[in-house]
Amino acid sequence: MKVHLEPFHTEKHLLSLWQCGCYINAQNIITMSSSLGIELPFKKRSSILQTLLLHVKETKQEQRFLSLIHRLLDDKAHSLQKHLANYPKTTSLMNPWLVKIEHTQYLLTQEFALPH
Repeated sequence: MKVHLEPFHTEKHLLSLWQCGCYINAQNIITMSSSLGIELPFKKRSSILQTLLLHVKETKQEQRFLSLIHRLLDDKAHSLQKHLANYPKTTSLMNPWLVKIEHTQYLLTQEFALPH
């Protein structure tokens, strides 16, 4: 049996709360871009993320980006875990978000750690 895997679209995945498991705001993207040596204006998240991802590929900073995005996602997961500890009745709502964040980290590692 052949398994059909959907292609991973980094930008769409990171912009979708439903897929990513957390909301990545414009300031998060701008902060990462600054760490990667590119200054981006406050605009729509989609356009600044697209510009950042292009810069990452052009300057071959995939590993640095991967480290930054993992740190951001770890911080967001940690925040959710603190909420879970304080509000245990939200487990059924928040646990799937934690799983999605972990899955997003896995997919990003596959996307940026492997040579293309």
